[in-house]
Order: sequence, then C-alpha cells, then structure tokens
Amino acid sequence: MGGWAWAKAPQLNVIDGAPSVYTVKKGDTLWDISGHFLENPWLWPELWKVNDYIKNPHLIYPGDKIYLVWVDGKPQLQLKRTMKLSPTVKVVRAPVTTLRSSLLLPYLNQDKLVTPAALDRLPRVLGSSEAKGYMSAGDTLWVDQALTAGETWWVYRPDVTFEREVAEGEMPKVLAMKEVARAKVVSNNGEKSRLELEMFLREVKQNDVLLPAPLPAERLAMSFSPSRPEPTLSAKVLGLLGGGMKYMATNDVVVMDIGHLDSAAAGNVFTVYPEDVEVIERGGEYTYEIPSYIRDDEKVSLEAMPIGEVMVIRAYEHFSLAVVTKATAPLPAGAKALPPVYE
Repeated sequence: MGGWAWAKAPQLNVIDGAPSVYTVKKGDTLWDISGHFLENPWLWPELWKVNDYIKNPHLIYPGDKIYLVWVDGKPQLQLKRTMKLSPTVKVVRAPVTTLRSSLLLPYLNQDKLVTPAALDRLPRVLGSSEAKGYMSAGDTLWVDQALTAGETWWVYRPDVTFEREVAEGEMPKVLAMKEVARAKVVSNNGEKSRLELEMFLREVKQNDVLLPAPLPAERLAMSFSPSRPEPTLSAKVLGLLGGGMKYMATNDVVVMDIGHLDSAAAGNVFTVYPEDVEVIERGGEYTYEIPSYIRDDEKVSLEAMPIGEVMVIRAYEHFSLAVVTKATAPLPAGAKALPPVYE
C-alpha cells in the first residue's frame, strides 16, 4: 500500500511576517515548542540538527527564547538564553522533555509488559495471616520469596495478554501488568517475607506479583529524539495497554507487535492506518458486501488514509509501548503502523 506522504522538508506553521519567536514556558515539552513552528512536531530534529546554535535541544529551559531564522534559504532554530539573577540567588531549572513527564514516567520507570517466563520468577502473594481472599490496609501480607526488610515493592496483577507470530509455530506473548498496591517489607525468614500495605488502588489477591519500586524520575532518561524507523519496518497496534477499550485516542499508551529485535527503538515514529477497504462489482454496481467465495483478484482495494501517529517510548524484545501523539479518528486494535514516507 502507499503511505502518508510527508514533505521533503519540515512544513512550517509560521506565516510570512508573523513573529517567529517562542518563549519557553514552564510545563512545555519539545513537542509543544516544535508544534509552534512545525505542522509535524516530530520532525523537529531536522530543524535543529543542521546548526550548532542548539547543541542539545533537551537542555532548553523555561524563559529561553527560540527564534526561527533563514540561513541560505533553509529554516533553522536559534536559542537565546537570558538569566538575570542576583549573585546570591540560585535557581535550579529543569530542562524540557520530549513529551510530558507525567505521561512517560509510569511506562519508563517500571515494567508494564512481562513475559510469562519472567512472571513465573517474580515474588508472588501467598495470602494473609487471616486467610483473607482479598487483602487491604492493616492486613498482614505474605509473599513466597525472601525480600530485604525496609524495601518497597509494588504489587501488580496480570491483566491483558498480547501475542504475535515471529516465525511459524513461534508465538511470543507478554502480559500487561496492572498496578494494585504498594507495600514495604517488614521481615523475612529466609523463605518468605511479611509486608505491610502502604497504599492500594484495589484489594490485593493471592497470586498477585511484586516488582521492585521504580526508579525516581531524576534517574531516568526522560528525553529522546523522535526518529524515522527503518523504512522496511511495519507493525500493528495490538491494543490499549490497560485493555477494556476497543479504540484508542491521543495520549493513550498502546502495545505494538514490534520490538528491539526488529530494530524498533524509543523515539521511532509511525503513521497509523486502518485496514484497507475492499469492494467488488456485482451486476454493474460496486458493493462493500463481499461473499467468501470471491477471489482476491476480483476485489478492488481502496487505499486507507492515515488516522494518526504513534511514537515508541519503550521497546522490549518482541513488543513495544508507544504513545499516540496524534489521532484524527479513533484508532482500532489491529491498525497498521508504517514508517512515514516521502512524496
């Protein structure tokens, strides 16, 4: 099928004669800033990498001014940083990130996709001292491994299972994990551990599993550059990470059937398409109703139009998590995800 044609150069939003400067605000992301200048914000590296004025776009701070200038007929972005501080005043400013930290953090600092083999190795809830089927605040919680006293662990429950075929007869699977509670280890006897529930979103059940408390945001790589995936890559949007919804929208996090073993990487941007529509001619008229006995060569395929974009934020072996950065229509499970292409 053909692809959504992207222009050979980033298409600018700036109108002739309009001010081509943007002052970075607290809470801005690189996506926000780039959207001020570009129709397709994910193409911002192409506007910044061609010059030395912005050596590292991830080190842009609130208050900085970004200017659009033209050099040899090509658009470039320049940075002007102004800080007027008293010698006795010290201000610590956080640089902007590619997307909002609150959107990325839950998926970068903790495993949300776990293979069945990895799941079997995780500490598992044995139950409570009161033989309760559902455990909440004040209950004594036991797990089947010796954990270090004082550590905080998060309790998860396997939710939705995703699978894909990588070779004939080879169907790797992953389970999406749903956070249930957080607990602190009180003690262990060398074989099992006792924990106290510190916070819970829902009651804990036997056979829920534990993962170590996630890393703090300051220890994570929250910024990465959008990039074009390899042109031969293709994928499917398998579904919403949390399940339960048939369609996905902007800012939803989805699971894709492509991973780092397929050369997918964080930052890869894909264009999303629904399935192609097919029609046949019957009695001199075209119809969408196609009987099962109709051969493929009797069908007329109507190329699907793009309905959105997704960007990979974390790649596992055979699967990836991606955030929907744009949806012009609801994205269905099974939608195709292809690299953006040129005209």
